[in-house]
Amino acid sequence: MDNRTKTENQLLERWQIVINLIAQHYDVPACLIMKLDGGNIKVELSSDLDPISNPYSPGDHEHFAGSGLYCERVINTQKPLQVINALTNPEWDENPDIKLNMISYLGVPLNWPDKSPFGTLCVLDNKEREFPEDFRELLEHLSHVFELELSLVEEIEQRKAAEESLRITQEKLVSAEKLAQISQLSQGISHQLGTPIGTGVTLASHINTLCGDVFKHNSEVLSISSLRETIAEIQNCNEMLITELGKSASLLSTLKLSAQQSGLIDECNIDVQACINDSWGFCSLEEQQRIQLKMNISEDCMLLANYVEVVDVLRQLFRNAIDHGLVGTLAPCITVYAHNEGGNAVIKVSDNGIGMTEEVRVSALQPFFSTAKSDGKVGLGLNFVNNLVTSTLGGQLIITSNDAGTDISLIIPN
Repeated sequence: MDNRTKTENQLLERWQIVINLIAQHYDVPACLIMKLDGGNIKVELSSDLDPISNPYSPGDHEHFAGSGLYCERVINTQKPLQVINALTNPEWDENPDIKLNMISYLGVPLNWPDKSPFGTLCVLDNKEREFPEDFRELLEHLSHVFELELSLVEEIEQRKAAEESLRITQEKLVSAEKLAQISQLSQGISHQLGTPIGTGVTLASHINTLCGDVFKHNSEVLSISSLRETIAEIQNCNEMLITELGKSASLLSTLKLSAQQSGLIDECNIDVQACINDSWGFCSLEEQQRIQLKMNISEDCMLLANYVEVVDVLRQLFRNAIDHGLVGTLAPCITVYAHNEGGNAVIKVSDNGIGMTEEVRVSALQPFFSTAKSDGKVGLGLNFVNNLVTSTLGGQLIITSNDAGTDISLIIPN
């Protein structure tokens, strides 16, 4: 199975064009890119302009060590090699390529970014030939270009791997937070329901005892006054029991709403103002006292989404404004606007801080980008927000900024 990535395939397509041009311009039957593959050396690419004269096909391979191939010498010495005519050269007159009628050769080494051997870039001809100096220089130059492209591919793959690792980490963080909320909710259920249930059990037990006392004296004649006292006490306990059961029912209703708002039920109609307040509550008391929070929420604003995810988004936006935008601002203020438009909920978080340069605004959503790395910021906040808004909430994030502050708008479909 071919495991090459799209980027690697595009690279090989470009290289194929280059080696075809070399073969055509310098009139050689074969221009190859050879690659080490475990203990073998294989034809990675072969010029395909003249398949009759070119005996090499991609995938052809030989055992590398001790093969006696021209390319083995180039890779081992890391130096260019030219063989004008192997038939008249005692050092090469038993070279395996002679069996394919390839008697002249020019090859240069090709290496990975870490300088370990990739293989070679080479040309072969079926007639005696001494290649001109400018052609030898061209092959060496092209090998350096190919090596640069290899380093770019490797960097792209590393970045993709880092982004995938980041995505998985973010998913784990969201899952961990939800598990923590489940645990917190369970503890809350245990604590909040413990008292009314315990009281109810005690009252029910006492009622059972009072009834037992009545039936225990069924052979005796109880006075009307004693019976009335017992019935009154049972009625009083029953009323208390009804009250405690009512408390339990009310708590269960509250806890159900809490479960909805904490994301244990995927989506609910969110109270946007409550969501903003909960997000603001993650800021320190000193920050809440120092920075003014304003809200401008339209009365008909409706947001159907996962409560926890929206709180996470707003919490990160508040954090970003405080850590970056409002630094040094004399009267710091954050304003949150919310309204519905075209089937979407639109939430805009604005600050009156220093704003962003165009360069920072363009790069702000990239992972590991931060203007405050010296302060220990790793630059994942806005990237996390963007991923959450676009991937999980299915929305869009837009940043606008100038020297009067920064606006970050969230467009979330309902």
